[in-house]
Amino acid sequence: MLKIVADENIPHVNRAFENLGSVTLHPGRSLSAADVWDADVLLVRSVTRVNKALLAGSKVRFVGSATIGTDHVDQAYLQAQSIFFANAPGSNADSVVEYFIAALLRHAVATGTELRGKTLGIVGCGNIGSRLVQRMPALGLHVLQNDPPLQERAEAEGRDHPFIPLDRLLAESDLITVHTPLTNTGRHATFHLLDAPQLALMKPDAWLINAARGPVTANVALRKALETRQLGAVLLDVWENEPTPDLGLLQHTALATPHIAGYSYDGKVAGTIMLYDAVVAHLDVADAWDPESVLAPTKEDHLALTPPPAHLPETAWLHHLVQQMYNLDADDARMRQLATLPANEQGAYFSGLRKHYPRRRTFNRHTLPADAVPTALHTAVIQGLRVQLG
Repeated sequence: MLKIVADENIPHVNRAFENLGSVTLHPGRSLSAADVWDADVLLVRSVTRVNKALLAGSKVRFVGSATIGTDHVDQAYLQAQSIFFANAPGSNADSVVEYFIAALLRHAVATGTELRGKTLGIVGCGNIGSRLVQRMPALGLHVLQNDPPLQERAEAEGRDHPFIPLDRLLAESDLITVHTPLTNTGRHATFHLLDAPQLALMKPDAWLINAARGPVTANVALRKALETRQLGAVLLDVWENEPTPDLGLLQHTALATPHIAGYSYDGKVAGTIMLYDAVVAHLDVADAWDPESVLAPTKEDHLALTPPPAHLPETAWLHHLVQQMYNLDADDARMRQLATLPANEQGAYFSGLRKHYPRRRTFNRHTLPADAVPTALHTAVIQGLRVQLG
């Protein structure tokens, strides 16, 4: 029987792994070497730094992260110690896409902006960015793409590609969204990818959305750009120095949330499923957990949608529909309470918002009567939002 140490916020981790051994849960942000020294398997999220300081001298032979990103894991160290590593690429990608859609519609309605015909620049076209490329034209957006590693791969293989230089994307886009990993070294390092010189290239009325990693956008430069009205709007889910972000930057954002873009219930369970499958495959043991038991709708879920008023303009109609599935106003209001707290309480509050995040289902779990959707919006609802029509 294995000893499994896991972040307490990985959903249903006890139920999934109890057939493989004993499961001990800990707060991920405070996991220590003493907590893991006699563990065989360590399961974490992005708040735990997995490195030599945590694992040296331990029995850990398998590390799993229930996340897309891996910048919190020293994979070189794991490889040198023959410790197997798995993560969950794509597990919450649809959740982040839906956060982006909800954020975009919310700000568009707040500013009286129609989105159809706008140009969206997507920086980073991996699991999340590629989904946006597929879905955003259905909402009437023209898409530009930037991803130097994917561009180099395509050119090395002699394939055509849609990628353009970052400077051109920044200058030509009305809306810019960032979906890169956080890397500090190499030719395509993303740390402070968008700093003052890059922000200066953007249109003065452009909107910037970051739901990737906080340090991809230089927060000091971002705050200055907002204070001088260099940008139209900034919508942030991620921050430098989490869990204690810059309150001045927070004050100037059009949307502020506590790193929860990927926190749909379905996305988090998908991460658990991917880690469970990786452990079972690595150990070559029988699969004994059925995740459908935890994905079935409950009385907490309100999956039947009410049709918005037919007279509303397109953007407002879509916003009205999306609000029923994901009310970003509540996330923003909770986040802004951070600024009212003493400095020594802010970190715990930010972490608590993530730990106790309300249950949120992905759009494709919801249903809407087909005859309630205006003909002109069928493509937006089916291909853009991916709501199920009944």
